[in-house]
Amino acid sequence: MPPAEGQELLREQREASKEGHFAMSIDPQADEFNNPPCYLPQAEDAMPIKDNLQSMGPIGPWATGKVDWSPMAGLTGTRPVVDRYSITRFSPNEWRAKNLETVKNTNKIFDRTMKNQYSCKTSLDRITSLVEKTQTETTEMVRQRARLIDKWKTTLGTAIKAMADEISTLEEERVRLKKSLVILGLPESIAKECIDKRCGRPDTELVRDTPEEELVKEVALIAEIRRLLQKTLEDFEQQQVENRTARQRLEYDWSDKKEAYEIDSVNAHLHNKSLTIMFRPGAIRQPPEQASEQYWEHFSKETLEECEKCRQKSVKLRQTLNATLLNAARDLRTQADVVEKAFVSRINCTQENLRRFEIDLRDCLQKLAETETRIENLHRAVRSFDAAMKVAQTRMDNRSFRPNVENCRDAAQQHLIDEVATIQSGVTAMLQELDEAEQVKTKLMQTRSTLEREIMLKRRTLWIDQERCMLLRSHYPSANALSGYASI
Repeated sequence: MPPAEGQELLREQREASKEGHFAMSIDPQADEFNNPPCYLPQAEDAMPIKDNLQSMGPIGPWATGKVDWSPMAGLTGTRPVVDRYSITRFSPNEWRAKNLETVKNTNKIFDRTMKNQYSCKTSLDRITSLVEKTQTETTEMVRQRARLIDKWKTTLGTAIKAMADEISTLEEERVRLKKSLVILGLPESIAKECIDKRCGRPDTELVRDTPEEELVKEVALIAEIRRLLQKTLEDFEQQQVENRTARQRLEYDWSDKKEAYEIDSVNAHLHNKSLTIMFRPGAIRQPPEQASEQYWEHFSKETLEECEKCRQKSVKLRQTLNATLLNAARDLRTQADVVEKAFVSRINCTQENLRRFEIDLRDCLQKLAETETRIENLHRAVRSFDAAMKVAQTRMDNRSFRPNVENCRDAAQQHLIDEVATIQSGVTAMLQELDEAEQVKTKLMQTRSTLEREIMLKRRTLWIDQERCMLLRSHYPSANALSGYASI
């Protein structure tokens, strides 16, 4: 018998055995399917139905007698009858066959579960051993790499110290010029701060006046002097710049190696029970800019060689800076005096304008008070005419009750009409005056708001120019400090 057929036969026997044991566990009378449970296929299910050609009559008192059946009904002999409440669709044979199919599918799943359990155990043992071996090898390689990086880091540290000593010997020759450049930042900061503060002037006060123009000129002059000093310093600092660049390159390389050494030292001490380990998504990706080990070694050697050549070439350079620094200091102080004069003139003008607006505001408030009093008097006068109007209207109303021909339009009646018209016209005129007074009051209130706002703007501008800008300019460095002879 071929192996495949033997395995298939064994599988069928196991399935039959399982089904038998399952049947017996449910029904003790079941014996290897000789007497299967009622819900599984029976021996007589394969036999033909005797009355398969007989028609089925109505069932139940409400059955209509109308029949319907599926194609399987022709084989089973079942003729379902439709009544008002139920439809019989499948035969008992079909129901038991469905139960058998469910039992077989369940046994297949149990088989697959046992196979998966064995496969999982063997795979776990094999992979665990492989992972432990790989982790041990990786740890040793990381330790070797950390020792190599530490060796290069020590060499770079020695080279950095030698380059720092060389730079300090050249630094003394250019201290004065660098001090002048540093001090030059103070007037530049003062001028820019003044411009920035004056940009905060509110609304209509934000004008490009003389102090603004002089400040812009001062900033431009400082920038020009800075460019001149930088140009003068380039020749003097050429070698020094090379030394600093070389030292910076060494420091960058040393810093990278220090960080790499610390990272590899931490990695070398990691194990499966470390508290800092976690899943890192994307950790296994290889960046395209990652260098090879050969290039890493070449880069480190090249850095040391180039920096040693630069240190050997270092020379001391001197240059006289007196004329350049003195001219720059003179120009800066002259422009500073011009700016301060412009500020003083602008402050005086603003103060004069402020005094004028304060006087106008005082007059406006006085007139506003008078107008409000006048409006109150007009209201009182208008109300005083109400009594005369009531008298006239009462008389006319009383006269309207005169009987028959006595109710005529005589001279008294006409005079009453004229009196009412006179009072109405007078009240109308007074109301017009009152409306005009209200409009005048509104305009005065608007004028007061405008004056108060302008006074507020002027005071804000004066505060910026006096308390901020002039205070800043009081710290302007002297000509001696700008020449590099003294500190700030």
